[in-house]
Amino acid sequence: MEQREQPTSARIVVVDPDLGAQCDRAEHHLLAPLAGSTRGTRDHALFTDGLAAFRRIRTALAEAVARGPRVWTPNGRWEHEGLRIAEIPPRETDVLYALLRELSAALVSPPDAPDPAGVVAALRDTTPSTGPGADTAVVLVGALARVLALVDLAADADTAALFAALEAADGEDVRLTHAQEDAWQRLAHRVTMLLTESEPLHRFLY
Repeated sequence: MEQREQPTSARIVVVDPDLGAQCDRAEHHLLAPLAGSTRGTRDHALFTDGLAAFRRIRTALAEAVARGPRVWTPNGRWEHEGLRIAEIPPRETDVLYALLRELSAALVSPPDAPDPAGVVAALRDTTPSTGPGADTAVVLVGALARVLALVDLAADADTAALFAALEAADGEDVRLTHAQEDAWQRLAHRVTMLLTESEPLHRFLY
């Protein structure tokens, strides 16, 4: 049977408190300060557009959670919270990928390298603290990268199977089949690795 392609703006996402924490870190400690500190520079529009796109993505995630459906294990006893289809147009992630490339280049830029766009200076000014528990520039840019990876998961057989199950439910509760549950477990492992960069201690099972 021919596999159906997902609409380009509709994406499988796993929305949970860990993703929310990464979003908070990227928005409030990186993107918002950068948008404020780059006024008058060549790349100011990229930062303001990136912040706006990031906020629209967060709105889309919240709407997806509110819209449902609820997803249950095959025995119906446990809920997989946060597995949703979110409407995130590629133009939103494209802006953030462009911004991430600028920030990543700034992180590896030599101290004496020219900084005509002011990105290096802005990044330095945005993350001045080096005390215990402080989020460094590397941590903050990493948070943005992880959020992008999570809202723009590369499609595979597992995402296709779960997307089809949620789409077919049309808002009604979903009880996964055993094959779909296996797909979920693999996706949960993948998402946890992206969030924590370590072996998962749980499977997003609540």
